[in-house]
Amino acid sequence: METTCTAEAVLAALAEADATAVPTSRLAAALGVPKPYVTVHLQQLALEGRVGFNTHRGVRRWRLTRAGWSAAAALSG
Repeated sequence: METTCTAEAVLAALAEADATAVPTSRLAAALGVPKPYVTVHLQQLALEGRVGFNTHRGVRRWRLTRAGWSAAAALSG
């Protein structure tokens, strides 16, 4: 299993979700890494204002903010 994960990879995975709030477990599965690896980057991106989240029935769901969309667009070229 691949155990490297970057903030850029997390942003790209959220951008692929196209404005849908995505659970951490789904992001981890899409990136092929353990959930704690993704959580670290999501928390850092949240502190930077690039992602936001909501919690429903105990599941935290993440989505890109405007700043996150700008960053994801810059990464994709």
